[in-house]
Amino acid sequence: MDDLIVAFRTHVWDETVAALAQRLYDSARGARFVILADESKTELDTDCFEKISHNDDFTSLGLPNFPPGRVLWYNADYPLYILRRWFPQAAYFAMVEYDVAVNIDFYDLLRTAQRHSIDLLAHSTVYASRSWNWYPTVAPYFDRPMSALLSTMIISARAIDALYARRLSLSAGRTIENHSDWPFCEGFIPSVVSELPDSKIDYLSNYVAVPFYSWNSAIHLNAPEANMPGSLCHPVLSGRAFVNKCIANARPDDVFDQDSRINKQLSFCKPNEFIEPLTNFIKSKRSPELLQRFKDLAEENSWPSNGIRTNLAFGKPTNQSSTCKWSRSVDRKVDSLGGNNGIVTGGFGFHTDFETYPWWEVDLEDHFFIRNVTVYNRLEHAKRCTKMSLSSSDDGKIWTLRGAKLDDGVFGGADGNPYVFEFPVAFKARLLRVGLIGEGFLHLDEIEVYGDEV
Repeated sequence: MDDLIVAFRTHVWDETVAALAQRLYDSARGARFVILADESKTELDTDCFEKISHNDDFTSLGLPNFPPGRVLWYNADYPLYILRRWFPQAAYFAMVEYDVAVNIDFYDLLRTAQRHSIDLLAHSTVYASRSWNWYPTVAPYFDRPMSALLSTMIISARAIDALYARRLSLSAGRTIENHSDWPFCEGFIPSVVSELPDSKIDYLSNYVAVPFYSWNSAIHLNAPEANMPGSLCHPVLSGRAFVNKCIANARPDDVFDQDSRINKQLSFCKPNEFIEPLTNFIKSKRSPELLQRFKDLAEENSWPSNGIRTNLAFGKPTNQSSTCKWSRSVDRKVDSLGGNNGIVTGGFGFHTDFETYPWWEVDLEDHFFIRNVTVYNRLEHAKRCTKMSLSSSDDGKIWTLRGAKLDDGVFGGADGNPYVFEFPVAFKARLLRVGLIGEGFLHLDEIEVYGDEV
């Protein structure tokens, strides 16, 4: 049993990951099954499965921790060396990522690779194109660089040994500082294996169906595509992770098209899983008309839409008193746009210079009766903004003070404690200005304005 190892590789653990792990375990009976758990950030409770824990520090293996913060994303081969040390007698190893849905007899696939002495079985294993983003990382080290999608791979013990030896030789006596100094795993692994004497590399597509196996098109765990018999599917997700992946590849029009891929996939989700990220996605387009259209859609479908209020400031022209080296743009009008983009992050949406009475303002482009203005503070350095004023103008020349916070009390924002200027008797205005009273930086997260049409 221990001559064939199946490792389910993950850095997270939730219901979806557990379900996919169970699916792989059930299909790999006959092999030794382990959870290869990256616990760099937190310990994972992997239920009753055997767990091999590691973090992102591989100096004990003589390997550089490069690039900082993305060691395991950049070096998918590193966990293979851990498996090799744990199971030195094993002949073949399979490593499957946490977002792969296995709908085949995986043990049979593993045994097939062993019978045919295949050194690497993976998807899209081809000679690397010069246009490939990671080509420059492997080109200096191989005569014919290759690339592969490695979310599922079966690999021989001798191939892992060759990979490890090559990594050690590349790092010996060198300081790894740039990406060109260290080959990216999806090019490194197939390129090294291809140079083995009598190497055998084969394609997953020769053994299993892979119509829904790609780099980035998310598929929901409950979708038919993720459960097609005889197939491997990737990436498979659910909940917020799935929604965020879908949104990353969506266009606003997709949200309103009932036949779009994103809408068909979202039908497998609960509204409370997608309403917030979908709202933020629409808000990021800075279009009041688009946001209103989305609000109407939410109401039509009975989605929870409390967070889709009509913020009069959203997407309107803005300005601020100055910029500094921390601003996202040297143009005051561009940097200030972060103050009314509709997304509350806890960070800063805009950043003035250190000055006396710095300010941020918004042009509502028409007159409204203003009833309240909600100010979301930057949570880090929240003490920098305690005393502030709110003024209004009809023409940007004459300003009228409408409210002031004069105490030293610290307020928040994304934590649920923003400061609200309330006006029981509404006032009419077109421009509004929030200013710091005194000297300092002004760097707020978001400003929202609510009121009625004149």
